[in-house]
Order: sequence, then structure tokens, then C-alpha cells
Amino acid sequence: MSGNLVTSLVQFSQFSGLEMNAHLVVEEKPARKEQKLITLSNYVQKYPQGWKKRLELADLLYKMGNWQQAVAEYLKVIERQPQLDVHLQLGKILQIMGLKKEVLEIYEKALLLSENAGTQNHINGLIAVCRGESQKAIIAFNLAAALEPDKVVHWLALAQVHQGRENPLGTLSALKQVLSINPDDVLALIYSYDALMVVGDIQTAREQLNRLIALASNDFRVLQRQIDRRCQMRLVSGKEGKQTKNMITSLLRQVPHGAEVHNSLAYYHILRGDWRQGVEVLAAFTAEHPNNPYGWYYYGQCLFETGKCKKAAEMIEKAYHLYPDDCEIYRALCEILPLQPLPLPLSCEERGVRGLTSIVEEMLKRFPERWSVWATAGRVLVECFQEIERGCQVSEEGTHLQPQLADAWFRHGRVLALAGKHQEAVEALTHGWELLPAGGYLQSVPAAVWLGESYRTLGDVGASKRSWEAACEGSQELRAFNPAAADYWLGRALVGLGDKLGAIQAYKSALSQQLLYPARGEVEKILRRLKGMERKGYRG
Repeated sequence: MSGNLVTSLVQFSQFSGLEMNAHLVVEEKPARKEQKLITLSNYVQKYPQGWKKRLELADLLYKMGNWQQAVAEYLKVIERQPQLDVHLQLGKILQIMGLKKEVLEIYEKALLLSENAGTQNHINGLIAVCRGESQKAIIAFNLAAALEPDKVVHWLALAQVHQGRENPLGTLSALKQVLSINPDDVLALIYSYDALMVVGDIQTAREQLNRLIALASNDFRVLQRQIDRRCQMRLVSGKEGKQTKNMITSLLRQVPHGAEVHNSLAYYHILRGDWRQGVEVLAAFTAEHPNNPYGWYYYGQCLFETGKCKKAAEMIEKAYHLYPDDCEIYRALCEILPLQPLPLPLSCEERGVRGLTSIVEEMLKRFPERWSVWATAGRVLVECFQEIERGCQVSEEGTHLQPQLADAWFRHGRVLALAGKHQEAVEALTHGWELLPAGGYLQSVPAAVWLGESYRTLGDVGASKRSWEAACEGSQELRAFNPAAADYWLGRALVGLGDKLGAIQAYKSALSQQLLYPARGEVEKILRRLKGMERKGYRG
């Protein structure tokens, strides 16, 4: 992203009334946009047959987030002066708005306007994305990139498809090409940071974020990631806490209607110990934006992590009915409903939804290319429905989709352990360990604890001890990234090693740093049990 490009978050409404946000990268923020809008509107009314000023009007409406009017103006421009760039711009807007039929019509017409083979392949890729044919899209964008390897747009489009398929290694491979052309491409660096975190390469991800801060410290996407990292690090008190709060305030000024930043503000309060105020932030946001599905999603997640499962389930159901096209909303349902089933099944006759079982099946059908969906579904089938064999088979599919991703093997290993298949669990967890980049403690610490537990069940005392010791060591590194999680996993490892006093201290430390539910509930129960054992031991 060059110096004269700026990003903004615009709020728009789909024709159904659904309120959504979209990230825009534009050459500059339109100055005196309201006055300019009046001037351009008056001009096109006076000269309705012209197209140049109408195109300016359409572009301005797009930048302001008034997309329904922008679409109407772009269509009028196309009637008067068909242009490839206008078709592509209109197609992008229609795609974000979820109008698949209209998008395909526009892209098909754009294909006829292009005589460049690279552009034609790129448009074919866009068409494939609209049809949900991601493999065809990858082939098309690869062809476009092979013909025009210096065009960043092809590599970015390829990276986005891989991102949508939960293929972080493919994403990083495409972004490597972008960054070789322009090392300062902010969008590529943001995508790269996110993919590195998924892969588990924490050190390189941190370097990417530091580079982003140096290049675009005020970019709202960069600020959001900084805030998220600072909250995980529990930098919410004293001088550091003041800095975190200032960043959140700055971000709220930039994107006052952004659900993500209100979520960050909520967790800022929660991690300071004021859970009630944190929850109220998201309650207020959903009251002001009742048609924004992500407001309800974040509200539900917040309620869940502060121990209010019943209300959390109700809020996630609202998000689901507003927007049943988001993988994370399905995943949240799979996390919450086993703990707090709704009094009535998720009812939507025309879509045939019937409770958690149908949610799982529907999730698999909607997102078959995402490895984590298979892992989540497998765990639900094993834990909630005791469908041991099918659950393990479903979970294994995630490793087939991403065989080089450590977390896919870790999650599958966990499902196998829950199913009582500890030998297979050890094999899966060990394989994931071999794939993990150096310093991948965010994923390796939980995996080491799980390994220790499976080895113990198998009767391998030495291997279980080594695994728990590795978890203790890794938790010290994890502490710099997420101290509450570090102490939680340290506590579990110390329980395995028989250090009850150390475990109690670690668990108490985790609770003092606002460890959230459901882990918090688990820790509170363990502490009661450990303290009871201590008292019995003392009396004896």
C-alpha cells in the first residue's frame, strides 16, 4: 500500500436490511464529501446523459458506504460507456453485498471486454470464487500470476482464496510473491501476520506486526491487531493499560460502528476485572446495531467467556439467524450449545434446522474445505453424541485437508484422546509437534499437556513426565504472550507431575489474571478438589 492510500471501514446495508462492514482501500479520503455529493448529484441531474461525472458520483457513494445508490450509478455508467474497470469495481461491490447472481452477470460481461490473457484468467478466478469453486479459482489466479508475475493483484487474490480455505501455508506462499514485489504492502503484511499466527510462527508474526506498526501505525487494521495482542498480554493496567485504552479510543474514533473494536473495549474492561462493564459495552452495541450479526456474535462470545452460557446461546442464535453464512458463528454454536442447550431447538422451518446435530451437519456441508470445521465437528460428535468412530473419521479429514499444518494434527489428536484412542492420539500429537515452527509455544504447550495425559493413560510414566516437563518449560515462553493461558496450562502440567502446591499457585495466578470460561470453571473445580486433598493430607 503506497503512501497516498488510506483504509477505512464502511458500514452498509444489504437489500435484506442486514448491516455489514467492509474494509476499503482508497486513494484518499474524500474531502468535504457531503458538499461534493450535492454538487455531483446536481450535475448528473442536469446532464443525465453524461458518464464521467456520474462515475465520480458512483465512486464517491462507494467511498461513503452508500452502496445501493453506488450500484445504481455504476449501472448507469455502464449503460452509457461500458468499461472493464467499472465492471470489476461494480462486481466487487455486488460480491461483498452477497448478490451472487448479479455479480456473475457483471463478471461475464467484463470477460467479454478484456483482451488481456492475464486479466481474463483473473476474472475467471473471480467468477469461480462467486460460484464457490475455490480450486478452479486457485488455478485461474495461478495462471494470471504466471502470465503477469509482477502484478500484485493476482497474488493477493490467490492469497485470499487460500485464506478462505484455511490454508495458511498457501496464503504465505502467495504473499511471499507480493512482498518480493513490494515489501511495504500493508495488506499483504496484515494477511501474512494472521497466517503466521495460525501456523504457529509467533516470532516471525511479531516481526511482521512490528513492521506494520512502523509502516502504518494508524491503520485501523494494524491498531486492531496491536490491541488484541496487548489484551492477550494483559497490558490493561497502569501505564501500559493507559496506552492500550488510548489505542482503543483512537480506533473508536476511526471506526465507531466497528463491532470488533467494541469487542476490544469490552475485553479491556473484563481483563481489568470489571466484567459487568465489559458485557454492557456489547449489549449497548447490539441495541444500537440490531441488524449487525457480528455484534450479536461478539456479545454471545463475551457472555460465554464470562460464564453466562444460557444468555450466550440466545445471542449466538440471533447472529446465526441474521447471517447463517459465517463459519465462526457455527463454531460458536458448537462450543456453547453442548454446555447450554436452548429450551427450544434452533427453529427455522424452511432451512430444516434442528438443534446441535443439524448445526454440525450443516456446518460440514457449508464449509467442507476448512480443516478446523472437521476438527470441531469431530469433537462435538465424540463428546456430545458419543459417535466415536464417525467423530474420529470426521476429525481426521482436517489432517487430510491440511497435512502440513501442526494445529490440524493437534486438534485431531485431542479428539482421538477424548475418544479413548490414546495410542493414535500420541501419534497424531507427535506428528503435529514435528511440523511446528521453532518457538510455536502457543500451540505446543497445550499439545504437550495432552501428550502427557495420553502417555499416562497408556502407562508410559517416563514419556508422560517428559511431556509435562516440556509443557512447564514452554509455559514460561507462553507467559510473555498470554500469561493467563500460560498459568492455566502450567497448572495442568504440574497436576500431572504431582506438584499439587505448584498447581494451586499456577491456577490461582491464572484466575487473578482474569482467566475466562470455560477454562475458569474447570480451574475453580480443580482448585476445590486440590484444596480438599490438601486438608485431608494435613489431617492424616
